Amino acid sequence: MRTLENASFGGRPATLISRGVVRRLAFVVAIVGVGLAMSMGQLVGQQITVRQVTLDEAISLARQRNPSLQQAQTNLERARFDRLGAVGTFLPDVSLSYGYSNSSTGRLDPTGQGIVATSYTAQIGANYELFSGFRRVADLKGARLGVVEQSARYRQTEFETIRLVKQAYFNAVAARELVQVEQDRVQRQEDQLNFVQQQLELGRATRSDLLRSQVDLNSARLALLNAENDARTTTFQLTAVVGSQERIGPVEEASLLPVPLEYTREQLLDMALLAAPSIATATAATDAAEQAVNSARSAYLPNLTFSGGWAWANTDFPPSNRSWSLSLRGSYPLFNGFRRETQVFQAQALADIARAQEKAAQLALRSDFETAYST
Repeated sequence: MRTLENASFGGRPATLISRGVVRRLAFVVAIVGVGLAMSMGQLVGQQITVRQVTLDEAISLARQRNPSLQQAQTNLERARFDRLGAVGTFLPDVSLSYGYSNSSTGRLDPTGQGIVATSYTAQIGANYELFSGFRRVADLKGARLGVVEQSARYRQTEFETIRLVKQAYFNAVAARELVQVEQDRVQRQEDQLNFVQQQLELGRATRSDLLRSQVDLNSARLALLNAENDARTTTFQLTAVVGSQERIGPVEEASLLPVPLEYTREQLLDMALLAAPSIATATAATDAAEQAVNSARSAYLPNLTFSGGWAWANTDFPPSNRSWSLSLRGSYPLFNGFRRETQVFQAQALADIARAQEKAAQLALRSDFETAYST
């Protein structure tokens, strides 16, 4: 059964609508309204204090708290201590030993001339490797290159962290501005609904026009809720990138205005090829792998070690019986079950892989540069 509304809207005759359509529109309005009420009720009490920071402050916090950057800093410190250990191989090993013994039965003293029950001993010794087939030199160069590599990796992680912070920061700014857009949309729809209600009272609009306006208003409110949720999500993402314990967000003055580049394309490409952390990391890794090959090849050369010591021993304290010793030892491995050959081959294979990765890093840098510059 159909009913005809005699009112008109905007000077046009009203259309013929069915009661079923009106019921469906009313049902949609009711469902959307209930959903909005439930959503808004759940959001009450969830307001968390947001610390507003500038972009520079967010970057500064990330340098201090970002987990990836802290891990890169730890790896750099480990590389520096590895270098210190490599320097230490050029220094002698010095040791001090001492002892005291007492027993219920007598025994020969250290000189073998009498029976004693108590004895004291003390000894200081030194050991120094005179020649190790240039292994220590290769290890030291490799350790120094390891510091260079980890320094480059730290810079790369730092740049990546700054990029992620900037991206999250501007995403938060954009989401906040979108909330303002949706708020304006809700205001327009509310004004439109008021206008339709007035037209309905004057007989210039139909009930269906009112229901459609209510549906549009509820849709705008849902879009506003989604925008507000996205804005909250972006602040949490920014907080995670920064590594902060408290929720942070952009300041009100933050904008999305672009900043012009200060360099030409060719200048930027030259800078990237010269100082990009990925290139520096790959180059240092290649050099370190080549030094590892030299270290493995040192197993084909002889070793020469010098050692000396001074000792005291007696049954009285302080000991008066003194002795000293000097020794010079050398060794040359004639055959060790092809372990040297295996180590050299593995080191050479890692060096070849490092060179291939260095070339791949250069190609990837050019590709990433073109994409970033075009963007």
